[in-house]
Amino acid sequence: MHVATPTLDTPLSELEHPLIVRAQALPALVATYAAERIRSLTDRVWFKVKTGTWRGAAGNVQDLDEDSRALLEECEAWWWLTAAGPRQNDSPQRDFYARLDVEAHATGPNTCSTDFLLPGPWDIKRLTAELALAVATEVPRLVRQAAALSMRHGDIRGFTAGPADVRVRVRMLGDGQVYLAIGSIGVTDPDLFALLLSAFTGLTVEDWLPEPGPYLHVEPAPGEILWSTLLSTDAQRALLDDAPDDEY
Repeated sequence: MHVATPTLDTPLSELEHPLIVRAQALPALVATYAAERIRSLTDRVWFKVKTGTWRGAAGNVQDLDEDSRALLEECEAWWWLTAAGPRQNDSPQRDFYARLDVEAHATGPNTCSTDFLLPGPWDIKRLTAELALAVATEVPRLVRQAAALSMRHGDIRGFTAGPADVRVRVRMLGDGQVYLAIGSIGVTDPDLFALLLSAFTGLTVEDWLPEPGPYLHVEPAPGEILWSTLLSTDAQRALLDDAPDDEY
């Protein structure tokens, strides 16, 4: 398709190419039995994606190795546009779907292999990098926002980051000290905790203590890893600046 590879802050699924935009509707079309299958490809189920002069092949790519499947599950990225090109239907030899048919049956007319359509190492590395950047960008913002809302309303706020369920609590004790506690259920990744605990202005890694501790007496949920810290007045003010106008 001759589309330049974007920087990592633009996921490939968000490219403004008409075929990529059209492909986003495929899962819904399949669910309502409105998608058109590529009948000549028989080893897996592939669907046609058509718009203007562009043609593509897309499908649910579950039969990958275990690590790749885990990544796709984490990203909810099962559906892929795996081949694309101009229509060129003025001759059978140049037709997009006819060329896919020829490649799939290259080893003989009674065989079919569409392994060449599955995501390859470059695709998996790209998706991994997109996810890593998205997490590094969004997690600090989300945890600050959750802390600000917890401080304002006195409840537990949370969000999900991949497989992790993050829970944030801000409490004022009887002595007027304000404490922040951050817990995560379902993950022990030290990189995630580094993102969570480094997201706050004026706090360093030495400021955090594992809970249950002598101050908050917070009982962790089953499987929850929990850390807490004291919030200075300046840190509290900085947090309130992060509270969204349209609170959830």
